[in-house]
Formats: sequence, structure tokens, C-alpha cells
Amino acid sequence: MADKEGFIPPHSIEAEQAVLGAIFVDPGCLPEVSLILKRPEVFWRASHQHIFRAIMQLSSEGHEADWVSVAEQVKKAGAIDECGGSDALHHYLEEISHRLPSAYGAERYAGIVRDRSLMREIVLRAGDVRAMALDETRTPKDVIEKLERDVFEIAAQRYHGETHTIQQLIQQVMEQQAKLREWRNSHDGNMLPGLTSGYPVLDGYTTGWKAGELVVIGARPGQGKTSLMLNLAENIAWDRHQNREDGKGGVLVFSLEMTATELVQRILCSRAEVDLKRVKLAAYSREEEIALKQAMHDMAHVPLFVDDSFTLNLSEIRSKARRMKERHDIDAIFVDYLQLVKDNDRLDRHLQIGNISRGLKALARELKVPVITAAQLNRGVEQRSSREKRPMLSDLRESGSIEQDADQVILIYRKEDEETMASINSEELSAVELLIAKNRNGPTGDIPFHFHKRTTKFVPAEHRPGFSDFRNVPTNQAR
Repeated sequence: MADKEGFIPPHSIEAEQAVLGAIFVDPGCLPEVSLILKRPEVFWRASHQHIFRAIMQLSSEGHEADWVSVAEQVKKAGAIDECGGSDALHHYLEEISHRLPSAYGAERYAGIVRDRSLMREIVLRAGDVRAMALDETRTPKDVIEKLERDVFEIAAQRYHGETHTIQQLIQQVMEQQAKLREWRNSHDGNMLPGLTSGYPVLDGYTTGWKAGELVVIGARPGQGKTSLMLNLAENIAWDRHQNREDGKGGVLVFSLEMTATELVQRILCSRAEVDLKRVKLAAYSREEEIALKQAMHDMAHVPLFVDDSFTLNLSEIRSKARRMKERHDIDAIFVDYLQLVKDNDRLDRHLQIGNISRGLKALARELKVPVITAAQLNRGVEQRSSREKRPMLSDLRESGSIEQDADQVILIYRKEDEETMASINSEELSAVELLIAKNRNGPTGDIPFHFHKRTTKFVPAEHRPGFSDFRNVPTNQAR
């Protein structure tokens, strides 16, 4: 059907007929076809939509999808008139059933139908974007946000999962291992397979953060999750500055709670080991001033990028991250913190959080970088007795989706028992543990750290034999 201007949207009646005919010739091709054509609406002709819907309904009920049964199902669904009547539909189904000699090209035909459907979707959404752009009440931000969201959703429809045999997967694993061995040998076996956190004891659990991973750092307010994230971001950015030979890479930090200057001030104080409060008051000593200038000199050319937009939504984060990946080939993305990312206000909060966590995971996979995000724990931690205040995965606010989407969850536990407090200078240090509560591809465990309050710096509490680098990975079972 042409629109008012005579334009006929992209479609292929022949490919649609071939797909339906292939299913009638060999119903065994339906599972592969249905992975590509997930909705009846991907067909252009309305009668083909009804026919495919009937086929899927029969299949779900365990019935054979022959053309006689399909015609009866269409009639049962009350769509027979839209298919030209009973006689016309029977004749049409019989014709396309005998037109195709085999189902050999079913997946190829289905791909054509899907791609034509996507092109129609692009045309439709482009019209909507054009209308928004011409609406004087809309801002460029509104239009760009919709455009990027539409592109992302359409692109996601283009791909479908594949099922592999164990032989294929073993071959892929062997090839990956061969490449990894070759890579490690070329680096004298001293480099991590992923990005270093800057803490060898933590790298012993993670073996470095890798492309496509979502890492969640959970803590209650005031426990140091922003400080830990900044320490990690600084360490990764410094490592990339030292080891990338192309002059690109680095870290992109989205700060939805603090300004960019506040974050950089914290980074400099941490690196110079200068009291943050004294710096805020400009009351530091001559020696501290020298240390700060050295930190500024060290960090001046480090590839660390900070975006402090306070009202970012997932679409904006995705857009800015793509731009930075294209321009600078960034190595990692930090988001501080997850619950502050905006989403559709009309949805329940747990659904919003689910959209955000899945979106961050999708972004990590799309850009092939790790995404590290902070997340706030609920008040249940504080309501438990002192001996039971160790945070758990269930303490993550709206935890179901976050826990499910994350590849790793690291919880900050600030120890408050009298013995621990007496063993350190509580005014300067806090005894904390980083609890590796989830590690999809490795072990879980607890790592003792000290948090220097005045300099906002995390340091390992002790050197633990056997845990010093990724070649000595703990062996407790992954959870």
C-alpha cells in the first residue's frame, strides 16, 4: 500500500511467499525462521501476517502447520475476510505450498523479509524524527535523544542468537586460548588478559576487567564507593597512558552526583596523599603544595574524561559513550551511580532500574569495554545487628535486575568492631573489606583494605602470599 505521496515502503512479496511456502514444504525449518521473524508484523502483506500468526499458534499447540490446518486457524481467529475469504485463502495457500520445490533457502528468505521490515521501520521513525524537528516546541536534545533511541532499538532487532554445537564451542575456546598464550608470551607473561584495577590482589580475583563486562560496586552512602571508583578510574587511565602505544584509550567517567572539578580534586589529593579538607580550604603546607603540583604534572596527560551532567538518562550516556569510543577508543566507562540515571518516570522504579542495568550491560557489549558502576545498598544493612552488617547481594536496591545483569559485584564493608577499630588509627584509617559477592567467571572472596579518609584513598591492608597477581588466582568456587 502506497502512502499519500505515492511512496511504497520497502517490502518483498516474493520473499514473504517463499518463507511461508518453505514452512509448508518442511515444517522443520520453522524454529530457525521464527528466530529471525519474531513477530507476524514483520510481513508486509496483511494476509501473510495472519497466516504466519496461525502457523505460530499451531506450532505452540503442538500441531502440524500444513496449509489446510493454517486456513482453519485463520478462520478460527476471525481473520478469514481479511485474507479474501475461505475459498481464496485455501487456493492461495495451496498455490504457495507447491510453488517452492524445497525449504533449502528458508533462512535466507526470512532474512530478506526481516530486513525489508527494518527498512520500513527506519522510514517510519525517520518521519517521526522529522516531525519532531519541525515542531518548534521541541529542543534539539529531545530530537537527538529520540533519534539515538530509535537507532539503538532498530539495530537490536537486526540480530538474533545462535545455537552452537559443543564441537564448535570447543574449537572457539581453543582458538581463544591459543591467541591468549601468544599474547602473553609476547608480553613476557606479565600482563593481565583484561584491564588492571591497579590492585594486584583484586586482579587476582578478576584477572582484569574485560570487554563487555558490567561490574557493580555496592555500598551505603558515605562508605566510599565514589572514592573507590575514582581510585580505579585513575589506575586504569594511568595504565592505559603508560601502555597504549597509539596515544588513544583511557577512561570515561559519568558523575551524576559530584561536579567534575570535585572529582578531579579528589583524584589529585589521593595521588598526592594530601588531606582533601585542607585542599578545599586552601590551607595546605608548602610540602603538600609541592606534592599536589607533582600530582597535577603526572595526571596532566592521562586520558581521563569526566562528564558531570546531573540529569543523564541511558540514551544520553549511550550517545556520549559512543562518541568517546569513536574519537578516543576509550578502554572503560564508569557511572556514579546507577540509581541516579534517569529512565521513564511512568514505570515502576524496579522496572526503571532493570532497564538501566540491562542498558549498561548492553552498552558494555556494544562498545566492547567494561562498564563499572556504583550502586547504593538499601537500609537493611543498617537495621541488622553489628555482627550481621556485612552487606549481601540482596542488599542492592532493586537488586534483582542489578544482580542478574552484573558480571561482578563488589560490596564495600566498613568494619566497625572494637578489636578492628583499636588496631588502627580510626581518625586516619577505616578498616574495610571488598567483598567479591559475585564473579561470573571466577572466584568470590573477601579482600582486606584500608581506606585513608583524609586522602580518599583505598590501599590493600596487607600483602597476601599467593594472591599477589593474576597468575595466582584464588581457587574457591565461583558463585
